[in-house]
Amino acid sequence: MAPTRPFALVRTRDQWLRSAHEDTYLDPISDALELDWNSPAHSDTDAPAPPLGAGLAFDQECRLYHSRPEQGGVERVMWAARQNTGEVPAPMELFPTSEPATASQGDFAPAGPSAKALATPRGLAVDVDDRLFIAESGANRILVFELWSRRLLRKVVLGSPNAGGPRPLDLAASGTTVYAVLAAPAGLIRLAARKDPVSIPLPQGVTAPSRIAVSPSGELFLLDRAAVAEARVVPLAHPEDAFPVPFATDVECEADGVVVVARRPGADFRRFRVAPGAVEELPPYKARGYDGLGIVRTPGDKPLIGFWTAQGFRHAVPARVVYARRGRVTSFRLDSGEFQTVWGRLFIDACIPEGTEIRAHFITQDEPTDEPTLPWTLPEKLLKEVVPRPDLSPPLPPLSLVPTVEQVDQLLHRRESGRELPWAQQPPEDHFVTYEAPIQAPAGRYLWVTLELSGNTRQTPRVRGLRAEHPSHDYLRRLPKTFSRDAEAADFLRRYLTPLEGFLGDLEARAAERHALLNPRATPDELLPWLSSFVGLVLDERWSSEVRRALIGEVIWLFRYRGTLRGLERFIELCLGVKPILIEHFRLRGLGGAVLGDAGPTFSSSVLGGGFRVGGQVGEPGEAPLQGTTADAFKTHAHRFSVLVPAALSTEQHAMLEHLLEVHRPAHTIFDICTVDAGMRVGRGLHLGLSSIVGRTGGFSPLQVGGTAILGRDSIIGRPSEGLTLDGSRLGANSRVR
Repeated sequence: MAPTRPFALVRTRDQWLRSAHEDTYLDPISDALELDWNSPAHSDTDAPAPPLGAGLAFDQECRLYHSRPEQGGVERVMWAARQNTGEVPAPMELFPTSEPATASQGDFAPAGPSAKALATPRGLAVDVDDRLFIAESGANRILVFELWSRRLLRKVVLGSPNAGGPRPLDLAASGTTVYAVLAAPAGLIRLAARKDPVSIPLPQGVTAPSRIAVSPSGELFLLDRAAVAEARVVPLAHPEDAFPVPFATDVECEADGVVVVARRPGADFRRFRVAPGAVEELPPYKARGYDGLGIVRTPGDKPLIGFWTAQGFRHAVPARVVYARRGRVTSFRLDSGEFQTVWGRLFIDACIPEGTEIRAHFITQDEPTDEPTLPWTLPEKLLKEVVPRPDLSPPLPPLSLVPTVEQVDQLLHRRESGRELPWAQQPPEDHFVTYEAPIQAPAGRYLWVTLELSGNTRQTPRVRGLRAEHPSHDYLRRLPKTFSRDAEAADFLRRYLTPLEGFLGDLEARAAERHALLNPRATPDELLPWLSSFVGLVLDERWSSEVRRALIGEVIWLFRYRGTLRGLERFIELCLGVKPILIEHFRLRGLGGAVLGDAGPTFSSSVLGGGFRVGGQVGEPGEAPLQGTTADAFKTHAHRFSVLVPAALSTEQHAMLEHLLEVHRPAHTIFDICTVDAGMRVGRGLHLGLSSIVGRTGGFSPLQVGGTAILGRDSIIGRPSEGLTLDGSRLGANSRVR
């Protein structure tokens, strides 16, 4: 017998969409099939929706800025402190002072008797350089503040304050670019802190945009005709996929392709997965106390959706949903390729919580018929999905053969030995397991599978994929003919022997595929130490499974070059995922170029015009020490090397790297480790492009009172002023040469 029999499967999203659905839902994130759901508070409320909103925005230090259009101000909340301590700090009100005439113009200061309020500030945005953009709708302009220096950089005037427009309503930032939605007339512009606005054409049919959102990858979404029943969300890159959300008040991107739409106060936030040609609704968020003026995506690796309430800033939480009690999916026609095929077993990768159930039913045929077939239906929550070439989909079963609820009675058995595929591994965090059932149906080339999902309205079973094995086992041919002369007896005996054949078949398949254990990409995780012992590699518990497999795959080459520059570089690159720079100190003895600060005893043979060194002798033949003796230079440079890692390492990664170097470096050498956390410092062995990188780093952060940071070591006070920026600076206006 073959170790693994052929099987027909339904696994991908495209395959599930070509099936017939009844009260089911296809999760767009995991492509898992489950029961359809509804939210108890999913229907809209009667609370009035404000036609225009306010602004919420976070800066790079996790400080929240909140505009108050009616009071004409902007307030700041220390959101990070609230997250860590549980305390709710009082918002600090920030206003620009009256029109300035000195160098301190536009400074932020607490509101006082002399402060001048803003003219209806609405949208807010903070770019990657911590510049706050304020859409001052009442004055038809956009203000740009530098948060570090607390000064007004510029005013982007869009129209006369006495005129009707254009008025900025909302802002959204992507990197250094900020997008603004305008009204009277409706429009969309793009600008930067030091660049003038550029108009962006609106899609056809967008008449009254009021809110804008940008995804982490830069995709734009507009909210058109907000706060009315005709409100809709328009993806700017593919406006043909616009979808209605009645009485929507704001839009925000939770992640790439996931859009959250806020509605009137008291209503849940609706969520959608949006892609070109596809729009599907996701489970909603609960937003208690939402004021209806706007939402924002919080910073961090796992962003949340936040909103403003009468009690301050809050996070949206998943809303309770009620699942349908019963749902059904019927697959398209599966083809074995042979007439009179006796189908074997059905395998389903599913998650079936307590109180839920999945049952199966099977339909077989040998010849296509002209009978009416089951109608093709998609999940209800799928607002739009383009199934490519639906005419090529295999047909659904004839209506006369569609089972009733009572006929779907085949139970599933959970496999204790895991998947039926030999040596197939289940990720530890994966809650899906493999279930098995015999395919009880007459012989036939074609097979349709009906799965009926049932639950208790609080939980739902989930199905990731199904596999139908064909043909069944041939144990009856190995027994005397007398046991299979009667058709009913033969069918019973075949089903009776199926569990035994399945157990023996699994053992035979594992034995036939045992060579997979010697493949570092295929062997189970628990056998990686056993496989690495063949070549004498001891695995570090701090290495991930992917790192272990990669090291075992290249260990022969790594041991061949063990202790060399190439070998260490590759070993570290596999463990950390970034390519390090290894500098042997003896190579720096006569390095040409200017030296800033104290770099230790060095030697120079440079001549003017060919590697000029500050402080060295010019025109003298041979080598001359800049300071110290030859013995000092040997002591500080010989048998020493530095490992430069262009990444920020955690404490565990740093300890792992030290252990790796201790084990695999040449025994007579001394090393040190330098990461980007140390920053670039003049006078501490700086070699630009070799040991130092100009750019953003997490090595230094602003000093916070009450923290554990050390000034000058991992924290700084303030922020240096900007210098000359290419294509963004004007000499004499915002830049000067010293």
